[in-house]
Amino acid sequence: MASDREELLTQLTEFIQERLLAEPDPQGLAPDTPLLEWGILTSMNTAQLLTYIRDELGTNIPPTELTGTNFQNLDSITDLVLTLR
Repeated sequence: MASDREELLTQLTEFIQERLLAEPDPQGLAPDTPLLEWGILTSMNTAQLLTYIRDELGTNIPPTELTGTNFQNLDSITDLVLTLR
């Protein structure tokens, strides 16, 4: 299970770095980087992330799970996706 979590965390990190950051961060994103607080997850970026999670990872996020707590950082998003699988 830990390897599944690590793989998912890597996939989400790569997506956010490649598709949602205006400029790639050479140090990369940490699992606890505050995505909302730092303005990385805007409404448009969140919509793109949700589409990626649904289409590429095969997990649909219901509207009731679209909370600041669930999208606070990469760790919380990874946990949410794993819970919904």
